[in-house]
This record gives sequence, structure tokens and C-alpha cells, in this order.
Amino acid sequence: MIDTSQLPHLLRLVDDPSPNVRKTVAEALASFGEGLDAALDDLDPPPSADSVQAALVAAENARTITESDPETSAEPEFEVGQLVTHRSYGYRGVVVAVDTECRADEAWYGANKSKPPRDQPWYHVLVHDSDQVTYAAQSSLSADTSAENVSHPLLEQFFDEVGEGLYLRNSREWPGWDQRTS
Repeated sequence: MIDTSQLPHLLRLVDDPSPNVRKTVAEALASFGEGLDAALDDLDPPPSADSVQAALVAAENARTITESDPETSAEPEFEVGQLVTHRSYGYRGVVVAVDTECRADEAWYGANKSKPPRDQPWYHVLVHDSDQVTYAAQSSLSADTSAENVSHPLLEQFFDEVGEGLYLRNSREWPGWDQRTS
């Protein structure tokens, strides 16, 4: 759940002309769950009835979309070795490991700008042309159809070869890596 001090800002953005802003605001409001109504009532000064209604509708719509969106299903869409692209940030990479749900702690998740739902598959991704390993939600990724190889310093630690557009996982362990791969 986000900090209630952010609610006045979210209320001002609930009708923003940008679909991306509205979606992000709706998802943030939805993260309050059933406690949103009470959190809105506790604001000082209290928001208008129209603002409260708009916030509740946005949150409900975000929950409905998330529940019916196949991208947030419990089944992993991507597999270890598959090439992916981040929908918002545009980076390409290769999946190294899959978690059935977000295993990051609350501090990390709270600092995450987009806050995709935690109850979906999350992926550890080696980012092309960098030394970064990211942790991204399934709803934030799409399959990379470029078929271009990935360049990353840890690539050889995880994969031996590329076969039919898929990096083939080797048996070497990453030191300190908790083996949660699928």
C-alpha cells in the first residue's frame, strides 16, 4: 500500500488527460484495496464527493482490468532463456529466473515507480548492453521478436548457447543465487 499522504496528489491526477498517468493513478488507488474509502475519509481537508467517487471508480476499474488481464495471470508467460522487452522503459534482455510472485521486500517494491501487481510472475532479466540485472513484472514485459543476441557480462554464467531464438541454460550456479528458476 502506498503512503496515504500521496492520496491528495493522486486525486488531482485521477482525470489526467494522459492514459498512462490515469492507469498509474488507478493502480496506486487500487493498491489500497478495501481500505481506500476509509483512507479518503481520513484526509484533511476532506475531498469532494465527486473526487471520492472518481477515485473509487478508478480503483475498481484497475482491479477489474488486472483480474481479467492475461498478462497478470499466475502462469508465467516467459521462460528462462527467452528474450524480452520492457514495455515502459524499452530495454531488451534475456530472462535468467522466474518467480511466481514478487519476492522483493516492501522497501524495494515501495520505491518501484510503476508498482505492478505483486501477485503475478516476476522475472530476473539480464539487460542488453549493460551490466544490470532487473526484476520486472510479467505485465511490464513483452516477447522480444528481434532475434538479436543480448550482450551482458553475466551471459556466460547462465547460458551456454543460443538455439532457435532461445538462450539455453547451463548447469552453473550464480554464486549466492537462490535457485528459484523454472
